Amino acid sequence: MISVSNVLSLQGQAVLPLSHIASVVASLKKGNSRPSRGVQRKQTVEESIVCADSFNSVLSWLPQSSLKECAWLPGLAALCKKLAFTALPSQESRYPWVVSHCSATSFFENKHGFTRQSLAGNSGGQTFLLCCRHHIPSPLLQAARLTQVRGFMTKHSRAETTSSIGVKAPDFNERFLSLRMKKDKDKQKVSSEAEQNEKLKALLSEDNLSPEEQKRLRVAFAEGYLACDPKTKTGTKLRVFNVFRDLLGIILILAILFSFMGELSGGPFRRVLIGSTNEVLPEDIDVTFDDVKGVDEAKQELQEIVEFLRNPERFSSLGGKLPKGVLLVGPPGTGKTLLARAVAGEANVPFFHAAGPEFDEILVGQGARRVRDLFHTAKTRAPCVVFIDEIDSVGAKRTNSVLHPYANQTINQLLTEMDGFRQNEGVIVLGATNRRDDLDKALLRPGRFDVEVQVPVPDLNGRKEILQLYLDKVKTAKDVNVEVLARGTTGFTGADLENVVNQAAVRAAVDSAEAVSMTYLENARDKVLMGPERRSRIPDEEANLITAYHEGGHALVAHYSKDANPLHKVTIVPRGPSLGHTAYIPEKEHYHVTKSQMLATLDTLMGGRAAEELIFGQEKITSGASSDLKQATTLAINMVKEWGMSEKVGVRTFDEDQKSLVVVNELSASTTEVIDAEIKRLLHESYERAKNILKLHQKEHRMLAEALLKYETLDAEDVKLLLSGKDLSNRQRRRKGRAPLPSQA
Repeated sequence: MISVSNVLSLQGQAVLPLSHIASVVASLKKGNSRPSRGVQRKQTVEESIVCADSFNSVLSWLPQSSLKECAWLPGLAALCKKLAFTALPSQESRYPWVVSHCSATSFFENKHGFTRQSLAGNSGGQTFLLCCRHHIPSPLLQAARLTQVRGFMTKHSRAETTSSIGVKAPDFNERFLSLRMKKDKDKQKVSSEAEQNEKLKALLSEDNLSPEEQKRLRVAFAEGYLACDPKTKTGTKLRVFNVFRDLLGIILILAILFSFMGELSGGPFRRVLIGSTNEVLPEDIDVTFDDVKGVDEAKQELQEIVEFLRNPERFSSLGGKLPKGVLLVGPPGTGKTLLARAVAGEANVPFFHAAGPEFDEILVGQGARRVRDLFHTAKTRAPCVVFIDEIDSVGAKRTNSVLHPYANQTINQLLTEMDGFRQNEGVIVLGATNRRDDLDKALLRPGRFDVEVQVPVPDLNGRKEILQLYLDKVKTAKDVNVEVLARGTTGFTGADLENVVNQAAVRAAVDSAEAVSMTYLENARDKVLMGPERRSRIPDEEANLITAYHEGGHALVAHYSKDANPLHKVTIVPRGPSLGHTAYIPEKEHYHVTKSQMLATLDTLMGGRAAEELIFGQEKITSGASSDLKQATTLAINMVKEWGMSEKVGVRTFDEDQKSLVVVNELSASTTEVIDAEIKRLLHESYERAKNILKLHQKEHRMLAEALLKYETLDAEDVKLLLSGKDLSNRQRRRKGRAPLPSQA
């Protein structure tokens, strides 16, 4: 019989008395000795079936293993033939889909294969079979009266169908059998491995193989084992690279941490990101105004600033205010930085110093930030002094260039800090520069740099003071004459004079001298003035001869020119880039230069080329006069275009903007021709005057050249003796008392 629990359910229920099947199986197992008993047993099986359909359905759901175990039963096999039962049908035979391209009258009929009206005439069993024909895998359902001819399979229904008809999970018996088989296989595998090990051990024994074969077998086994190793092998180079990479990462992280956790000045990372300020405590400066010589006017200006910082009440009682900035202007080496250090040593206030290039950072906006940090720190320590060296690098004129749109941030911040909306009372800014013309006009106005102090090259008295200051620090001989040395160092700055004294002391120490004599000081002065001697580079005789006449021409024209600078020394020893050199030292300080002095300088410069032409001919002139001609041309251009020393051009000046990218000639063609003609005239006339002097004194010229070839170096006194007709035989006697030259040491 068929039990229907719910007609709307997708899973039907078929009930069969399994006791009948058990009794049949038991009776079949007891034996079949007598044929009559077998026939009776078959009839009993047939009669014991309550419902053939249910029995067929139960057999269809039995697993294949159970069917195989029951296949030997003859009664059950006959029963299956009688009921036309076959093996469990496949998926394709169980669900035959009939495809039709003709649509029915309604969607219900297209889906189910029958109309709604036909449901009223069917019994409950038929209705159940119609609803569950796709879900009960029984071959009897194929004989149903109503057969679906067309249906729609959606994605959801296909998934449900697949899951419902999928392979059933194995039952307990199958799982137990598979587990038992697996254990048997494992036991067989272990036993086979043990047998293989025994065979390999017997094969490796010394009885079966020779030592050479055993060795080769071990090597082959090791190679095979390594080749079959599943572990990934890393090369030596890769391992070293990985270790180096890890160490580098750790070092970089530690460096960043220490740079941020270090001092306020910090490392490079902190300086880039935050910036730093340098504060010089007063006790760290050992320079006072007593150490500053030769710049009395500048020292006086700064002494007033120091006095204001020491006693501000005395000035404020009269309504005076402390100047906000002092700009020190002068050539390099005149003592601007030394004056700032003296202010730090004299004033009993904090002193901050910074260099202009320090405000230029790799990141945009860091320069302005460093300026803010510097002045913020200074305001917290007011009254104080802030010194900015080489201020032209940070305070240059603002530009409108699109290539550097952020170039003006630093100077704008500096202008704001020095005199902006917020006052910074008690902070004095000292700036030092040797390029005042490059500074922005807003930086030079009163309120920012109220005082501008000129620091010029020291005069004669200043050089005396500076030389005496540095000579007191070394051990000098009794023949040292500061007056003579000061007169022979016209145009020297304080840094040059310090270098002269230091070079003389070093040379005296090399020669193991007891003290620094005047000769060492003069040689050091010549070294600074003309460059170091190159004794190792000795030219040939022809080059010496040409150089002797060339330098002799300079010296001779200077000697016979009225307003020329006095001759100091002439030599054919290579110094610097030249093969020879002629030095001149003015007798006194020149605060202005006359036209006659400039013309005499032109004649002196032309003396070398004129001597080469007169002695060796027009075809034998050399390139040694290139520097002389360049200086002469520059001097002639300045005389015509800037100083108004030409009658045809007049007193008009012609400025040339050498800084512009595009040079525009604003002069007419006629004016340009006149200027060129005047420059050419000055040079030509000077050249002719030099030739005339050398033609008139050919004998002296030859004597001077021979003396240079013999002695190599002649000073002004030797030249005067030679030109006056006196013999220089006593020169060697005078030189014995002097310090030996570097080549003779």
